Amino acid sequence: IETYANIKNNKYSFSRLINRYKEANLPSHEIIDLKKNKLSKQNWISSKTFDIAKQNLKLGNQILFFINRRGFAPYVLCKKCLNVFSCPNCSINLVYHKNKKQLLCHYCGYSSNLHRKCKKDDICDFVFSGPGVEKIAEEVKNLFPNQKTIIFSSDTMNKSSSKSKLEKIINGEINILVGTQLISKGFHFPNLNCIIVVDIDLTSQGHDLRGTEKNLQLYHQLAGRAGRTGKSATVYFQTYNLNTNMISDITNSNPDIFLEKELELRRSNNLPPFQRFISLIVTGTDEKKVEKDSIKLKNFIEKFIDGKVLGPVNAPIFRLKRKFRVRLLVRGKKSLKVQNSLAKIISKFKFSSGIKLTVDVDPINFN
Repeated sequence: IETYANIKNNKYSFSRLINRYKEANLPSHEIIDLKKNKLSKQNWISSKTFDIAKQNLKLGNQILFFINRRGFAPYVLCKKCLNVFSCPNCSINLVYHKNKKQLLCHYCGYSSNLHRKCKKDDICDFVFSGPGVEKIAEEVKNLFPNQKTIIFSSDTMNKSSSKSKLEKIINGEINILVGTQLISKGFHFPNLNCIIVVDIDLTSQGHDLRGTEKNLQLYHQLAGRAGRTGKSATVYFQTYNLNTNMISDITNSNPDIFLEKELELRRSNNLPPFQRFISLIVTGTDEKKVEKDSIKLKNFIEKFIDGKVLGPVNAPIFRLKRKFRVRLLVRGKKSLKVQNSLAKIISKFKFSSGIKLTVDVDPINFN
């Protein structure tokens, strides 16, 4: 959005690609309403989606099932004691990777096996909740047992094997791909003409100011993988959300429509690029010290800067790699005044031992 605002203000010059390579058409988009096409228990692919995939396979098209989650399941809990497997170092759940038979933290790398004494009765009886790329791949293999399927994620595409796997996909030896965001990054698959987005409702939820623009980038990149040799192609979105404006906005062939709307929304709410945000994250191993220093820091800087200090609040990921994280957000006019006054005043503040401050001007990530 900031880039688009700079283009509009003539700060940046830009070049635009009007047509795809060899005049290929952009894919069309269709919505699969999951309220009308209900998912059966423990499944994530609807009967209508199955029929669409079946038709495409008959036509000789390669299919991509897209879900932007690594592993098998993001939540593992016990039916009896209701305890969830969470990371001992970070305030997030461990993700179960069935292929590795391990629970992993995607932030600090902690791993554990799937075995635990139950607080109520003997050994835990686990339930795997929510879909990951491995779960979707397992379901796809059950639905299409005669088709060659491959998982395309950072866990499966390592340096040694990725070249041969890519060659098989390009040569049409693989019929179905199940992939994460990695697959959207510039690959050319000539036979790929059908993309099914399994988790549009999952990626459209969140606390990130830039969530919608990140989705715009992701789904435009993703759509760019289909129909690259001139054949007609379609991207299907499974959704429970009957308000499909968000999908229409992010899939429109003219992204300026979405960018204009988003820019106006930012203007009316005094958000970047119309105001400056500076994120201050206070971290340390002692939770009480972190909270105490955060309050002191807020009271100290408020007197000297021309801006508003919001917080302190726990960062969305409150504990990361055994360190507690509390965030302050400074918002002020779009100038260097706030930045310069903050730089001067922070150097005069004395933190307790073991406490660290991270400053992020115009933060891209709000985690």
